[in-house]
Amino acid sequence: MNSCIFIILGATGDLTKRKLIPAIYNLIKNKKIDNFAIVGAALSQTTSEEILAQAEKFIKNIDKDCWNKLKSVFYYKSVNFYNEQEFSHLKELIEKVENKHKLPQNRLFYLATMPEHFEIITQNLSKCCIIKPKKNDSCKGWTRVVYEKPFGYDLESAKKINKTILKTFKKDQVFRIDHYLGKELVGNISLVRFTNRVFEPLWNNKNIDSIQIIINEKLGIENRGKFYDSCGAINDMMQSHMLQVLSLIAMETPKQLSGKFIHNAKIKVLKKIKPYSTILGQYLGYRSEDGVNPDSATETFAAIALHINNKRWKNVPFYLKTGKFLSNKESAIHIRFKMVKCLLSKCCPSDSNYLTIKIQPDAGFFLELNSKVPGTNEVIPVKMDFCHECLFGPNSFQAYEILLSDVMSGDQSFFLQEDEIEESWRIVQEIKKLSEKLYFYEKESSGPKEIEKLEPNKIVRWRS
Repeated sequence: MNSCIFIILGATGDLTKRKLIPAIYNLIKNKKIDNFAIVGAALSQTTSEEILAQAEKFIKNIDKDCWNKLKSVFYYKSVNFYNEQEFSHLKELIEKVENKHKLPQNRLFYLATMPEHFEIITQNLSKCCIIKPKKNDSCKGWTRVVYEKPFGYDLESAKKINKTILKTFKKDQVFRIDHYLGKELVGNISLVRFTNRVFEPLWNNKNIDSIQIIINEKLGIENRGKFYDSCGAINDMMQSHMLQVLSLIAMETPKQLSGKFIHNAKIKVLKKIKPYSTILGQYLGYRSEDGVNPDSATETFAAIALHINNKRWKNVPFYLKTGKFLSNKESAIHIRFKMVKCLLSKCCPSDSNYLTIKIQPDAGFFLELNSKVPGTNEVIPVKMDFCHECLFGPNSFQAYEILLSDVMSGDQSFFLQEDEIEESWRIVQEIKKLSEKLYFYEKESSGPKEIEKLEPNKIVRWRS
């Protein structure tokens, strides 16, 4: 498993420098890989030294031995992804590197490119037998290909890409990545729910009042104006990260917490989702950002209300909220339980119990209960909490490191299948039909003040 070659297509991009190279470095440092090599490819005329110099600043407290080991096995080749002949030259380099480092033909391809390049890259990889094609068993070793988010721009483009992939490769070769699923506390959702008897019997509309899934960002679009203006908050965050988190929270009990069983449970939930209200916003000053259309109607904030039309979740509202340039950075899930009948003569609890799963910062989870203040009849909420860093320390594995390890081991538990992608785009299409009105908000605020009116007949009390 841990002897392979990484081929990064799009090696000069930000994703490679900020995430992929640091992730491979961490795999070395944490002894997850031993004999390996890296081949980067992109259109730019550059060198492996220049790429690594730019990536080095994204690694904290760098270990010189680990870094030197990575540098010694990093190669780069300029490749035009639309030129089939250049893929033959790329194949020659890969085989040369494999022979030099005595590597088996275990090849992990990572498409760190925009989705408009996915189809042509897929076709050219197959034609040159760099990746083991669906109907060709002559290639040795395992070959796996990772497709980075976003996977298409809408339902139509996602279907088109999926059709090309499924025509070319076997399902177990394909890994559609959503890095959010590699975060420790996201991966922990199913374990918290299904391995603790105290939660699962309560996980239904008889006991749960509502669920909020929130991803607040303090930063703006960070010099990505052209890209962001073409997608917006709904495509960027809700289509992938937030709907994936929701499906993990809401799915029925799978037969096993692995692979196809998790996928089958998630897809059943996605097919039952029905959005019914939305509030869209744009921060003041967005239209002046570099690369942004001066008349842009792209949302930088979105709040969505939806139902899941099945027996477990009938009439339970799910609230999803995300935005740029908000007052705080936080990703969390807030599960509000229904109020119990108050048996006190006075000082009844003002709110119900909550289970909160904090993804970042301060990863962990806590259960909020009501308790009596000593010497009084006053009732206040108290927290029973688990701090992830307090128990496991600050050097936990990062998302891309975890997911690359899963790809090497062939574990698809936290990767998306084609039907999940397409159902998510179907939901996004329905969301976009609900409202085209755009509300403006100040930077470093909580978003448009209209978000309290997301529900037609009541005020939504946002937890963060």
